[in-house]
This record gives sequence, structure tokens and C-alpha cells, in this order.
Amino acid sequence: MSQQLIDQLKLQGSPLQQIAQVQTLFAQLFEFENLDVLLKNEEPITEQFLLDKMVDGGRGGVCYELNGLLHIVLKQLGFDVSLATATVWEEQRWILDRTHTINLFTHEKTLYLLDSGSGNNLSMAPIPLDGDPVSSPAGTFRLRTLETERGSVVCERQTKDDWTLRYAFEPEIVDWEDLNRIKELIHHHPDSPFNKTLLVAKTIEDGTFSITEERYFRKWKDGRTETIHFDKTSSLLEQIKIHATPAVYEAAMRVYE
Repeated sequence: MSQQLIDQLKLQGSPLQQIAQVQTLFAQLFEFENLDVLLKNEEPITEQFLLDKMVDGGRGGVCYELNGLLHIVLKQLGFDVSLATATVWEEQRWILDRTHTINLFTHEKTLYLLDSGSGNNLSMAPIPLDGDPVSSPAGTFRLRTLETERGSVVCERQTKDDWTLRYAFEPEIVDWEDLNRIKELIHHHPDSPFNKTLLVAKTIEDGTFSITEERYFRKWKDGRTETIHFDKTSSLLEQIKIHATPAVYEAAMRVYE
């Protein structure tokens, strides 16, 4: 059960501080990785599936798995969180309507975004609607009211000169079964960003990293970066072995066997 995760926590402080501790633990334990998509694992997203795969199996997942598990754990801890869906904005276009799973939490009449499913873009703490930005090793994020084609609330990330839109949503609750609607689209839709090529990404203590089939990219909090380009599959797998869990490495081996 998710009790294995809860046992690693010694929650202290306000409800928001406690949720941030859970999100920080998730960032430490779980990579964003789309290997089950590439391996065509069609098992439905149930609580038991996520516990078996991630808690017992040592794997990461994509947004509906990571934020699905976050939902399970926070509910078990007594937090009244709700699932919702957002539409990602990337390369000047919307990516597959309502296919990014998020969690929402209301505290003292303020809505907060909880997102542990964005790989190397994790805030690692609740983000308040129309409140102060939140910073992590991945950068600085904010949540604000803004009417868009895909919703009235937007999550943005601060860049050098401005703020960049990440995704938009309506603060409407969806039920658990919506995770399987999203999984179906992510696995099979021709416009899915995750059913064609590998991505492993993570927010870590002093920055972020991401691994694609072409390169390993590391960014530190102070702005330094490192890129390692791959000329063969063994180089790709070696970087996954170094930076991800053994179970993620084993799944990657199955993709490229």
C-alpha cells in the first residue's frame, strides 16, 4: 500500500508545508518516464496498478500515473485533493486537449495547483492561484487567472525576460476513470508527444535532467548546463542506468532489445 511512502514522511508544519514535503519526496523517488507507452502496456490505471508499478516496482510514469499516485497518497494522509485535467501549450500550439493530469487543493479559500507529473518542471510545492510564485530547483512557477481557449487558469514558468505558458485548465473535478481516457490518447493518438520516442526527466536537488534518444541534458540551478549526445543505443542506456532507478533501466532495456 501507499503506507510505504507515508512511512518515509515525518510531516511537519502547515497543510501546505506538509503537501510540499510529499511533493519533494515524489520528486526524489519517481522519474517522469514514458516507457510503458513505448512498451504498449495497456493495463488500466487503477490504484493497485500504480502501487504495484511505482511503489513496489520502482518505476516512474507519465502525468496520469505520477499525479494519480500523488492523489492516492494525499487522500490517505487526509487531504481533500481533487483530480483535474489541463491542456499543455508547447511550441506555440496546444497539445492534445485535456491530457495533462493535475491535482487541485483548496486551503483558506485559495485554490492551489499540485503537480508532480511534469518531470523537469516540478514546483515541488503547492502553487496558489493569483498568489506569490513558487520556486524550486526547476525554476519559478505561478498560477493565475487568464482566459484562454483551453481554460481560465494558467500555469506559467518564469524565463529570463518574461513568463512562459505551460498549460491551461478549468478548475473542474474529474473522476478517476478520466485517467484511462488520457492514457488511451497518450498511447494511441497520432499527436501524442509520448508514443514515439523515449523521455526520462527529473527535478533533482540542484537542478534538472532529461534524457531523450538523442541526448542527455543536465541543467544546474545556477544556469550551467551539460549535454551529452548519443551516437549509439548503448550510450543512451548507460545514462539511464546512471541517472534513473534500476527498474527504469530494465524497462528501457526492453524497449531497445
